[in-house]
Amino acid sequence: MSTVASISCSKYEEELVIKAVKRAVSELGGLSQWIDEGDRVLIKPNLLSPKAPEQAVTTHPLVLKATIQLVKEVGAIPIVGESSGGFLAEESLTAKAFDKTGTQTVCEEMNVEMINFDRVETEVVANSGSTVAEFNLPLPVLDADFIISLPKMKTHSLTLFTGAVKNLYGVIPGLKKMEYHRQFPNPNNFAEVIVDIFATVGADLAIMDGIIGLAGDGPGSSGVPCAVGTILASDDLVALDTVAANYLGYKDKQVQILNLAAKRGLGKASLRMIEIKGDFEQPDYRRYDLPSNAFLSHLPNFLLKPFLELMMSKPIINQKNCTHCRTCLKSCPQLVIEEIDQGEDYHLEIDQEGCIKCLCCQEVCPYDAVDLKEHLLIKLIRQLS
Repeated sequence: MSTVASISCSKYEEELVIKAVKRAVSELGGLSQWIDEGDRVLIKPNLLSPKAPEQAVTTHPLVLKATIQLVKEVGAIPIVGESSGGFLAEESLTAKAFDKTGTQTVCEEMNVEMINFDRVETEVVANSGSTVAEFNLPLPVLDADFIISLPKMKTHSLTLFTGAVKNLYGVIPGLKKMEYHRQFPNPNNFAEVIVDIFATVGADLAIMDGIIGLAGDGPGSSGVPCAVGTILASDDLVALDTVAANYLGYKDKQVQILNLAAKRGLGKASLRMIEIKGDFEQPDYRRYDLPSNAFLSHLPNFLLKPFLELMMSKPIINQKNCTHCRTCLKSCPQLVIEEIDQGEDYHLEIDQEGCIKCLCCQEVCPYDAVDLKEHLLIKLIRQLS
């Protein structure tokens, strides 16, 4: 059995958050069982893009602050590191995310080193999985004595759910993340890449921000903030994600990343094999919207495989919100976002034939100008079901 702590926390008040994070970790036996004085502890929040904490797209800074405080209390040295989604040659989206999400303010206040994985030396590490031969991992990740994944509880229109396991995709520097999306456009194959990274990096603990999660067509601003009201913690990242996904409305075996991780012995992906400790009890009446693509996971493979790309929700640029900043164009792995210049009519447009629905454009857009359009057939079936 794996253990997941789930502690009630209704709002982002510093005293409440610190208390909830401390109790969640204490339910597991406390940090001192894993961490020694002087250890370098890498904390990896989810800073997908430069979004304000109120948008529920990134790990809330108070959860980060509480985790840093916990690490310092055992005499260890906390370090915060991240590589956000997207990549721009002339500026760092990760640096902007540090600032916009409140992460930089917390790190400066707590006197904690903050590392942009896009700007540090990497080392080649062999991949024991089947997707790629090797990964280029930042040296601070490899040099850490202990790694804490600090995810946000969110839905994801490509992988259905993003939590502690998928959060580790952010240790991959920017351009490489784009390359993997291009190499593995099929959601199931992309899930294999995520699990390979998880197996290679091997995070030791996860503390999840589930106070306000994200439902609907997450993980970016197309999602809908939802009040869940919990902080979760576990040294089994797969088990933690399984519990969190269940809170949002997913069933066992519905999230492929967790299925693959469990098959490789990296954690428990069934609620029957997980002990949940703590005081959080989700009301039976509470339901959240899942991504429109979640319905596809219920289809049998003989139907799913031929029509997967056809039926997946596709990103559409909302011309009313678009400011032509071209962030999406520069971050698209497939290079299928086009500039349409017809005199006074200048706009950006996604070539749907080449689009792999990776949603990088939606994730990095600073103006919430990328919407998801659900396939008409899926919309009809969902309405009738």
